[in-house]
Amino acid sequence: MIRPVLYVDLPGIIYTIDRRARSKQHTFANFVCWLEPVENDLPPSPILRHIFPFYPATRTWICEDHWRILGFAQVRERPSHTAWDMSYLASMAQRNASDEEVLTALLEYTLEMAASHGILRIFAKVEDEIPELDMFQRTGFQRYARELTYVYEPESTPLPAAAELPSLRRWHRHYVWGLHQLYRAVTPQRVQMAELLDNSEEYARLHIGSQHPLSSFFSRGNENYICDVGVRLGAWLRISRGKGSEPHRIFLSVHPEHADLAEPLLRFGINKLLETDVRRIYCLVREYDSFVITALRNSGFEQTSTRVLLVRHMALLAMRQSTVPLLEQRAVYGLKGLGTVNSRQKITR
Repeated sequence: MIRPVLYVDLPGIIYTIDRRARSKQHTFANFVCWLEPVENDLPPSPILRHIFPFYPATRTWICEDHWRILGFAQVRERPSHTAWDMSYLASMAQRNASDEEVLTALLEYTLEMAASHGILRIFAKVEDEIPELDMFQRTGFQRYARELTYVYEPESTPLPAAAELPSLRRWHRHYVWGLHQLYRAVTPQRVQMAELLDNSEEYARLHIGSQHPLSSFFSRGNENYICDVGVRLGAWLRISRGKGSEPHRIFLSVHPEHADLAEPLLRFGINKLLETDVRRIYCLVREYDSFVITALRNSGFEQTSTRVLLVRHMALLAMRQSTVPLLEQRAVYGLKGLGTVNSRQKITR
């Protein structure tokens, strides 16, 4: 049986227990999707979420048999309210059912819930070349990019020298349109088709956060900078200071015509983060951001993992005849995926 779990971040708790168990050569759960330390920005309590409604919603489901958990799935809603990110998908160890059976049931249930809630796209990240990739492909997910994790170890890496950046500016909401144009200049067309981030406000809410003035109260420790080169944004840098056991985080996007900004801007971010607290720095970068990857390597970062980015485009059911007007009684539509197999859908009235 699969049922929802409310108000408890059960996947996050189990993930922490599993990491401690693995440090002692034991396995508590098999995680196919999980949040990296750099992605683990949990939303506030339900009370705060209702008072300040600019945080994403989280939905969690567990698969169980006679009150024994077999696996679980969790999604987080994007600011547009039309897309979900698969934050966790896992099966428990020491159970009777097979991994594939539990994971497939949870994934299919998630797709069913997405259709019933009007969700248009579901995104997932999985490790490259794992067997579970076939399960995602069988349920209609398509691969559109790869994401690389780079780590900077300050104890073993010399601190890079700071560089002068006369075009550096603090983030302001009037840079929203320019930020979206930077995304379009950097991102290949196939990835833009997969993500469908055509609205500049939506893109800014997803990567910068809400433009509401009160949102800055909850984003302390996060800073955004841009390099204004006049006609466009030459680069964008986001730094997030770690708390407790969390590492620092850094994100960098550079326009192809201003690749020389990548390394000095990255070094500025490193020095900014380490001036008050020396700890590990994570950076997630996509495989097509060659200028950023080069800057990371030249600045002492090392690649630690690779994950595949997947998307599942959902189809909404037309419940009334007037919703889909047809000139003929029978019509056939050809549907083409992102470089995948063609499919055909027949609609009969």
